[in-house]
Amino acid sequence: MEDVTASDSSVASTTTLSPDAQRLLSSPASEKESSARVALEARAGRTLSDLEWDRARRTLVEFVIILREWYQRAEMAASELGKVA
Repeated sequence: MEDVTASDSSVASTTTLSPDAQRLLSSPASEKESSARVALEARAGRTLSDLEWDRARRTLVEFVIILREWYQRAEMAASELGKVA
């Protein structure tokens, strides 16, 4: 995994991203991504800076990957239960 560092004048953070997250973050902006940014900006009540959006985007991508892994594990467990029954 690659260490990705983002910093501005007041905050510096280092995030290690999985290969899946790196692939998703390197793809061009999608309609869903644009919608997510608009929703986050509406929630914040202001326009996010590119740095703020990049941090939020990375967090969202990692969260989606976790949810996908949980779903895949649940599907595997369900199929294993079906084999036993």
